[in-house]
Amino acid sequence: MKRLGAESDPREMTFLEHLEEMRWVIIRSGIVIVALAFASWFFSDWLMTHVLIRPLHVHFPEYELIYLKPAGAFLALMSISLWTAVIVGLPYIAWEAWRFIAPGLFRNERRLIPIVLGVTVFCFMVGAALAYLVVLPIALRFFLTLGSELLRPQIEVKEYLSFTLRLILAFGVVFELPVISFFLARMGMLTAATMRKGRSYAIFGIAVLSAFITPPDPASMMFLMLPLVLLYEVSIWVAVIAGRRHRESLP
Repeated sequence: MKRLGAESDPREMTFLEHLEEMRWVIIRSGIVIVALAFASWFFSDWLMTHVLIRPLHVHFPEYELIYLKPAGAFLALMSISLWTAVIVGLPYIAWEAWRFIAPGLFRNERRLIPIVLGVTVFCFMVGAALAYLVVLPIALRFFLTLGSELLRPQIEVKEYLSFTLRLILAFGVVFELPVISFFLARMGMLTAATMRKGRSYAIFGIAVLSAFITPPDPASMMFLMLPLVLLYEVSIWVAVIAGRRHRESLP
């Protein structure tokens, strides 16, 4: 993998070698996710009781979770194990991704990788915490107060966990937008002017993305869309700073 202007590599990889390296990146990441899922199984009951169900019990102690199939409890714990593995394994996946593209970067850009990795994990944790501590209680309060004497909610555990974990993962991922903007602007592949011109298209794309990755309801879509639009505006200023540093580094 070689970028124009990067230091010469005594052995430049071919396209097939790139594919082979990508295949091993995917395999290694998959092995880590499977291992984390297996380890998470032993903590899945604790996570469900003390973490994931806690917002429901704190704000709506009168509601209990139910399951409608004999294997419902088992499937719920499996779901928690898999989602936990994905969330916990994201830093490793990000490290694999950055290591894969590192040979195509300038030497000064490679020095940024540890910083970018740290900021990537931090932004994901901020997004996940915002979803868990702020957005999830608001969403539960909005949906559960729509009931009435004739229409009382019975919450199925798998649906609740899917709703909660998708919301947390979605917020964690979209909070990576400033990091992506910084990296692309630092390499000269993105400018703040381009982001400003494409603001209307970006907002439309954000709406489509929010509808796709959140639970299928308008309220969840808006809960994700509004912070994402704000993050886009923040990313423009991040691109301004990174773009200025990119121009200063040019000969």
